[in-house]
Amino acid sequence: MSLVILILLGQPIQLHSGPVMNVGPSDMVFQPTDEEGYMQAWNVNFRGNGMLIYITFVISNLGPKSLNNGVSILIVQQGKVRVWTKEYDYQSLEAQKGQFGHKSYMNWLRYENGKYFIEIDQGDKSTPVIKLQLSPYGPGLGLSDGKINVSGGGYIRFDVPVVSSAATGHIILDNERTELKGIGGMEYLHGNRPVHQFAKRFHLIRSYHQGNGFFVGGFYGTDDSGYSSLIHAKVMKGGKLLDSGIVKKVENLKESQNAFSGYTIPQKTLYRMNRCAVMESQNYYSGGYYVLGNISLLLRAVLRVFFAKPYVLHYNTTVSAWCDDGDATKSIAELEKKKPTATFPSESTFYLINP
Repeated sequence: MSLVILILLGQPIQLHSGPVMNVGPSDMVFQPTDEEGYMQAWNVNFRGNGMLIYITFVISNLGPKSLNNGVSILIVQQGKVRVWTKEYDYQSLEAQKGQFGHKSYMNWLRYENGKYFIEIDQGDKSTPVIKLQLSPYGPGLGLSDGKINVSGGGYIRFDVPVVSSAATGHIILDNERTELKGIGGMEYLHGNRPVHQFAKRFHLIRSYHQGNGFFVGGFYGTDDSGYSSLIHAKVMKGGKLLDSGIVKKVENLKESQNAFSGYTIPQKTLYRMNRCAVMESQNYYSGGYYVLGNISLLLRAVLRVFFAKPYVLHYNTTVSAWCDDGDATKSIAELEKKKPTATFPSESTFYLINP
């Protein structure tokens, strides 16, 4: 089941008020366990050259038979979405417990001299070959601030070790080489329980500007998860934490059906926090894909037992935050008459597991 969980990165995060927790390579080292449901995932993203690239490395004990690691590539270019997913045997994995970085078949993730290096080659001429170098503009952001508990004795951790970075490299796709130059980022997930056991869908919002942004992780729970929903957020401006914690109320002001997936997705949402009221508005649909349509027959047969309609949908959005005293409880009309404390370009991703 690892290669679907590989893509499900919008995990619940437990946020705390106070100083911002910085994270780096030492916070996302290889930490294998024998617990059923163990999984670690590193998601590298790139935007530039008119394309979006998402590369996800996963290590898990949930794969069928001896498959315990894999790599997924998602490329959105000129409105076209292409996905390549490969699962590998445990013998293809090279990693040392307690150290950051690993090799999954011919795919590398490593850290040297303050920079992250990513090399992708899935061993198939029809798949892209990618080399990227991320040079972070600042420290990573701790969202979960460590492990948090989920029902059934499990835990989950979610961080953004690279909020924003200069990203350079190249991609060879369809026998054509393109030099890459743009902005990169990285997210990290560590858990020990299969996500379908406690969540129907996840939602992730994040900014790609260092020290500024609205960061959200949350889920709508299953009947036995103990939560109908659990949404957490952080608001930052100029490196200062303006608000942090569990969102008190989520108001979906406008919704529409995504034609590709058939799921109903909010287009305009108001998040009421402790101090801030935050409005997210969709600009456009970036792209998405049906998870079971991009994996091997073996893994697909296993996953159909757990997931009915798994889709991943990406949207470009704009976020406005009002964080003056009393703003968290003001009406929408009152808020829209005021100048926001901050406005952020953001990306909103929905990880849809089951209806």
